[in-house]
Amino acid sequence: MQVPIFLYLRLVNWLNPNTSFTDDFYVSGRYKLAWRLSVAFTFIFGILATLFFNIEKTGFFIYLSVFFLSLGSLFYLHRTKHSKAVFWIFTVGATTLIIFSMNTILHTMHYSDILWMICVILFAFIGLTKRAALFFIVVNVLGLIYFILVGLNTHLELVKPLTSIELTVVTIEMVFAFFIMSYLIFENIRYQSHVGVELTQVNQLLAQKNKENITLLKEVHHRVKNNLQIVISLLRMQNADINSEETKLHFNEAINRIMTISMIHRKLYQTGELSRLEFNKYISALIEDIKSLHTNNSNIKIDLTSNLEELDLKTVVPLGLIINELITNSIKHAFSENEQGTITIAFTKTPDNIVVLDYSDSGRWKEPSKNGFGLELLSLLTEQLDGKFKRNESLFRIDFPIQEEK
Repeated sequence: MQVPIFLYLRLVNWLNPNTSFTDDFYVSGRYKLAWRLSVAFTFIFGILATLFFNIEKTGFFIYLSVFFLSLGSLFYLHRTKHSKAVFWIFTVGATTLIIFSMNTILHTMHYSDILWMICVILFAFIGLTKRAALFFIVVNVLGLIYFILVGLNTHLELVKPLTSIELTVVTIEMVFAFFIMSYLIFENIRYQSHVGVELTQVNQLLAQKNKENITLLKEVHHRVKNNLQIVISLLRMQNADINSEETKLHFNEAINRIMTISMIHRKLYQTGELSRLEFNKYISALIEDIKSLHTNNSNIKIDLTSNLEELDLKTVVPLGLIINELITNSIKHAFSENEQGTITIAFTKTPDNIVVLDYSDSGRWKEPSKNGFGLELLSLLTEQLDGKFKRNESLFRIDFPIQEEK
């Protein structure tokens, strides 16, 4: 009982080499695969070479070549811990020996050679690059075609009944080839399953990280909004101590601009999906908030049209401030208190990913001839969007590029 158990343990140790030199699943797996095949081929082809010693010299030479290739691979794997060269040795060596066998030994069956061709291709796909595997597919297919067209008829004429030893050798080789092919398929499936598990884990991790980043970003927007509210409160306290009406007017304009920025960050904080900002819903709500800041002009109607479905997040703040400046300018310079009127805002996205903003109102402008701070701010904000700004009396056109969604 002790001897079989000892042999079993030795066999298990031989088939499970130490891979502590790497933590990579694929490096370890390929090393074990190369090691196990080297052990198996050394053992089986050593037996086949011994059985074929006095039967056929060419067959004996082929079996002996596989034996020495496998034995050399074992020593190489043991010393270097690298399996890449072994995959190349097995693939190139096996392809050469298979084609050589099919075209030189014509008096015996070559069923096992077809199986070895399949094994070579599977082996190349596991251990080499996809391009290398495709190359060996072509080489083996061409070798098979050559054998069929050139040597098959001669082979059929020369084939002869096999002796009992030859039948034993063929049986061992074909059964062994089936086992090797099955093992290679199993290993390929195992690698693919591991890839699927890894992808699932990576996707789950990325989803979790994305959720955390969105939460953090929304928290940033929330804190910015709160800090701006503090700034607004401080400015209002300061404004209460100012006696000059002109200075109060400038303070109120500054407060409104800061409030617009605060509202933009509030909208972003309330957005469910920051990576896909619904533009029409967002800009409609922002316009209503801006309009609510000017309670003395509640009779003004704002007409919005847009074919822009989504908005690049980096354009949100400057575009929101542009809308605020345009609406504020219209209310300030085009309409009297409680006067009815219409502001028309149109966003158009062109096929070349340019957004055109057309803005106009139905009021009678009372603005002085010189350009004020509001127009300078519009020009500055347009530059931030890498856009162009044009004005013709109460008609404004701003066009700017947006990033194409991939």
